Amino acid sequence: MHAIRCFAVALLMFAGCSSDAIEEDPIAEPELTDQEVSALPEDVADAHEHSSLVEALPDDTSAFDDDFVVPPYDSEVDETGAGGDRALPLLKAGLHPRASDALRAVGVSASRITQTVGDAPDSAGVHLADGTVNGLAYSAAVDISTSGMTEPQIHNLLERMGKVGYAAWYRKTGVDGWNGPKHIHGVYANCKMKESLRSQVRSWLVGRNGLQSNTTYTWHTFSTSAKSTVRAKFAQSSSGTSNGGAGFAARINTSGAPLTIRQGASTATDAIGSIADGASVTISCQKLGQAVTGTYGTSKLWDKIGTGFVADAYVATGSDGRVAPDCP
Repeated sequence: MHAIRCFAVALLMFAGCSSDAIEEDPIAEPELTDQEVSALPEDVADAHEHSSLVEALPDDTSAFDDDFVVPPYDSEVDETGAGGDRALPLLKAGLHPRASDALRAVGVSASRITQTVGDAPDSAGVHLADGTVNGLAYSAAVDISTSGMTEPQIHNLLERMGKVGYAAWYRKTGVDGWNGPKHIHGVYANCKMKESLRSQVRSWLVGRNGLQSNTTYTWHTFSTSAKSTVRAKFAQSSSGTSNGGAGFAARINTSGAPLTIRQGASTATDAIGSIADGASVTISCQKLGQAVTGTYGTSKLWDKIGTGFVADAYVATGSDGRVAPDCP
């Protein structure tokens, strides 16, 4: 993380310049309420759903040798069931379109997905349909086979999933309260979902196992950027709805001063407003412009929020690269 530097141009309305590095946001989530804990599923699962694959698994394990991933752009989705066109087909039936895009972004193939929508009695209702998109039922929950993967590769896949908005756990027999077949269980945070899955996401955010035992999850420690992404996408879902606005959820980080919103991707363009430090924003698109040095180093990337642009160097997105499409 780079320290904030003083500028000749007045991009920010600083009271002064600091030489101290700014740390990433802490994740300060309250513990689950008794009601939320009671909504968590029991530690049961249908062994058949996780051990029997319709397709042979591809030789793809090398794809998970690191945790690098560019978060996908959260496009607006019609959840009225009226239908609509999509640039990409669903990776597998039973996925929410945004969840499908996220799994594709982290390298998960359809053949690794062992369960989306399902009503197996041993799954405790976790995979029952959460809603309908384009006339198709989906579940926010997904189960993924880890067959052939090493433990470092599983750690990397978990981290990748967190960085695109999945609260995810590796379910390993005898570890963290789990005694079923080994697999990854994930819940995509930005879509309408049942109360048990909302409780699972909240459990993940406070480092718990997402089961009724509600014990600390120890197998993998997620990065602050992964937790920030899930938290932001979960906030977008707004207690049950998904479309808080098309775009990528992010947060302003200037260490105190408001950030100037510009008409274009340069400090030479007119200021059309400002936004407070710590404010949540939705990035609709991005473009290259003037290089700016800020909280997250030096970048030529500018983010469009509303009708104006802010320097990406002051925006926490959980990624060093693009998170939204090019602005027209």
